[in-house]
Amino acid sequence: MVLEKLESKPNANRYMQLNNRAAGPTFPISVDYTFLSDLLNLEKSYANDKTIMFRGNSHPLRMFHVTSMSIRLMMTIFRRFNTEGTLVGMPIHRLYCLMNEEYEDMASKEQFYAEVHKFIQLGLLSITRDGIVYEWKIESFKRDTGRFVLFNPLVFKDSFTSLELGAQKLYLYIVSRNGDKVNAEFKEFIGPNSWIYTLTHKSRPAQVRELLNSLAALEPVAGQPLLLKSTVEKDSLGRWSVSCVVNPAYLIKHIEGAQYRLVPPAKIPYSKTVSRLRILLRYHKIAEIVDYENGKLFLRLAKLLHNASLKTLRFAVTRIKEMLTNSGFTIMGDIVHSLQTEIQDRAFIIFMDIAKETGIYRYLGMGEEGSLDDVRPLQFYRAIKDTFNVKEFKKQCLRAMPILRKRYGDELRSNIIQMHRPPRSELAIHYETFFLEDFLMDLFQQNQKALLA
Repeated sequence: MVLEKLESKPNANRYMQLNNRAAGPTFPISVDYTFLSDLLNLEKSYANDKTIMFRGNSHPLRMFHVTSMSIRLMMTIFRRFNTEGTLVGMPIHRLYCLMNEEYEDMASKEQFYAEVHKFIQLGLLSITRDGIVYEWKIESFKRDTGRFVLFNPLVFKDSFTSLELGAQKLYLYIVSRNGDKVNAEFKEFIGPNSWIYTLTHKSRPAQVRELLNSLAALEPVAGQPLLLKSTVEKDSLGRWSVSCVVNPAYLIKHIEGAQYRLVPPAKIPYSKTVSRLRILLRYHKIAEIVDYENGKLFLRLAKLLHNASLKTLRFAVTRIKEMLTNSGFTIMGDIVHSLQTEIQDRAFIIFMDIAKETGIYRYLGMGEEGSLDDVRPLQFYRAIKDTFNVKEFKKQCLRAMPILRKRYGDELRSNIIQMHRPPRSELAIHYETFFLEDFLMDLFQQNQKALLA
């Protein structure tokens, strides 16, 4: 069947206002080519397959068979997972709800749950659980080529999902083969054991023609058929072939910075801790941490600080602010580890509170060493913790403040207080340094000697 060629360009129907539960127009979706290939290739083992109960009380499924739910789950994965192929803090029921937001027609919950278990058993997908927090991962991802296939949002329309399953799979295959090539003809010979027969579970040209005709009759946008040309015919050598041309209006050409994913924020169960953390982060003007790595870092923070006192939460957020001020977002991955080390020792928090309260914290010599400044408070604490108890430490801080202020002013931003250049360039430069811990311990020893004199 040949239809009149329409003048249309790629991306003409890049966005579609669908009758779904999504806010605003639905945009294209980017599917990993490796994953798509692995999924469709399941059909090669269909003949030797058998049905399996993937969940108790659910209907049986074939392991090596791509169902309409397989396609829906694949599209949902690549809409909601991040660019690294992971999704954190997402219960399975919430993922099911997100899938139904995208499609015009609702899908069966039981079929969805069973399909997820099938994907996991096939090694396409994995899910781990840390406490009550889920982390999903696409196992078959960027393995071979790093190539992605861009699909028009028409795949979410009821008119597409209502097509015979073989027609849906044939369309996915055509787009994966031709990509975004404008007016490029898709052509493939069909015969015994041909891939299109295997993929669609058909065995005669007339059956494949019916599938192709159903795609050609589809008009996702009124007046614009999905296919401009479609034929199943025999050549002069007696070979049957399938050929078609996809309407350019439904082709998606990549645009730099275009949106293909809609990654949901991690659902974090520690509501009280989360609420307090968000308030403190906003107060310190570092609220962007909540959405960093799609909420993954914030989730780790919430887990670390779960059931922590308000005093500990304040300490943690203050330290995060200091580390970001010193090193920026380059050290975000180390923040939780650093905090964990500091918070595990309760005395550390008490000593730091005293240091800030008395003012000697300003003389730790932080401000010019970047990432080294992040570990400076812990370094200071480990040096003095065996010399002073809490009461003695506070006493020494109060005694030291007048001396420090007189000697160094209101703040000391570097441990290097003076640099001596030698008369000859081949000689090493001598640095005069100051470490607060050494100063406090020397002052303490002087006082002890004075008492014994």
